[in-house]
Amino acid sequence: MKTKKRTPDVLDEMQIDFPNLLVKTQHGNVYLKSMINNKRTILCINPSEIIPSNTAETKDFIGILKKLKDMNFHLIGFNRKSFREHLKSLNWVNSYIREELIFPIFYQAENEQKEYLEEKLSETNDLKNPVYFLDKNGTIKMILNGDKPDNRSLEKIMELASKLVLGEQSFQKDMVLRDN
Repeated sequence: MKTKKRTPDVLDEMQIDFPNLLVKTQHGNVYLKSMINNKRTILCINPSEIIPSNTAETKDFIGILKKLKDMNFHLIGFNRKSFREHLKSLNWVNSYIREELIFPIFYQAENEQKEYLEEKLSETNDLKNPVYFLDKNGTIKMILNGDKPDNRSLEKIMELASKLVLGEQSFQKDMVLRDN
């Protein structure tokens, strides 16, 4: 009996540039690289799946968004499902989140990023809802396999973002804090 190859929950130590997609905004078409230039970015595919369903979850969600913002991460969503689901998530974000925490959500039906990345990462070709963690240069540092409900939580996303921030820190023995 053949078993299907198991994809790990987190693929890390990546060094692959995320594709420079053309994104449609209310201000016209913009290339993704210009939006994420010099920013740590989390790209969430199908963000409608992480949107809370009740008031208690909404409060936790907003708290985690604040923490991500404090860590200087910018969340961006790409919906690849139906346009109806895209509008639902977009309306929720614009209705329940304060202006300084609102994150952009784009509709990307063509799956350009998936096709490009599947060429580079053969083990990700069965990921349906990945979450990409990008550094300030737009290079993928880590991918969260969002196929499991536990992995799709904003808490898990924040945990991995914290891990990346700590990984960037320099802990040299002779370095004084003020020199950092």
